[in-house]
Amino acid sequence: MSMYRAMGLLLVAFILFTASLSSAFELHGNASLVYVSSRYNPYIQYRLSRGDKPEWVTTSLMIYNYSGVAYVIQAHNDTEVIFKLKDQGRYIHSHVTVLLSNVTIMTILPRGVSPRIFWNESELISERTEKSHEFNFKNWTWYIFELRTVKIGGAYTIRKKDLQVIRDGIAYGHTMLFDDPGNPLKEGEVFTVYPFFTTINKITINNRDPLKWKNIIYYPPTKTVVTDYYSFNITQPFGRGFPIEIVPMATLSYTFDASDGKLITTLNSGPDLWAIGILNADFIDEYSCYRVEVKHDYLYAFGLFLKSFRINEGEVEKVIFRKPKTKVAYIFYGSLLLLGLVVVGRLKRR
Repeated sequence: MSMYRAMGLLLVAFILFTASLSSAFELHGNASLVYVSSRYNPYIQYRLSRGDKPEWVTTSLMIYNYSGVAYVIQAHNDTEVIFKLKDQGRYIHSHVTVLLSNVTIMTILPRGVSPRIFWNESELISERTEKSHEFNFKNWTWYIFELRTVKIGGAYTIRKKDLQVIRDGIAYGHTMLFDDPGNPLKEGEVFTVYPFFTTINKITINNRDPLKWKNIIYYPPTKTVVTDYYSFNITQPFGRGFPIEIVPMATLSYTFDASDGKLITTLNSGPDLWAIGILNADFIDEYSCYRVEVKHDYLYAFGLFLKSFRINEGEVEKVIFRKPKTKVAYIFYGSLLLLGLVVVGRLKRR
């Protein structure tokens, strides 16, 4: 067998073997993913020193639709988002729990309409009202609630064959939790459908730099997916509708572990949160922001970050990876080593 033929066979074997590792998205049993954006007092002090107000510094800012009423939610301490997944044949059942602490909840309503309570009232610290100063909405009232903690929950399904988020027969778009290595996301593909339509504008593979969050390090390769620009207008749906949030140009951005496809970090929401009523979200990890803005360490991810990933009860995959290479990389280098042995053997025989 010629050296070139040996190289060709090894390359084919490598491609077939790696393809078999990630030919389709699989989940057997249960899994959970815990994401966090954390409070960090030195960052708050840094922001205040630059003239910001304390209420401007948040770990998350959300627009939440509860029973037809839109709420603005700000978390000033840690934000935690937990996804619990369960295999159900052709589908994955996902239950989401969003845990917020030191929370401000605001909503604006017309005369005769009262807020609909979704929080535990024993957690209430204070409440007040303010009249609207908007010219066309002077008979509307702002309701402001301060709470120690707030929990938001909901459930939906993920269709395995295309990783679409489904709830009540509505397809929201591709899940933000995974990028199937066997059928990866590609530029130009439709990413989200409802309530906001987007396509994938850019994909970047990072084979060089790790991604940090406190004492957690994700080594390359990582894959960042960014959608095209889209606009949205979230209104309070009564009468003319008070404009809660108007965004003329927004993008969705997600960074995945390219070795197995799970989401590592994001700054924003997506289909998995839209399906439970969180229409928009911005996540800021204050520790990471401090490292980036003050210490100029640009390897930190300063959105919602994957803190832990568990598969089945008692079986834990740690997120601090000491080995920077993936299984596929080891196979590749093993193939190169085998090829080198073939070449050396032929040279000796000559």
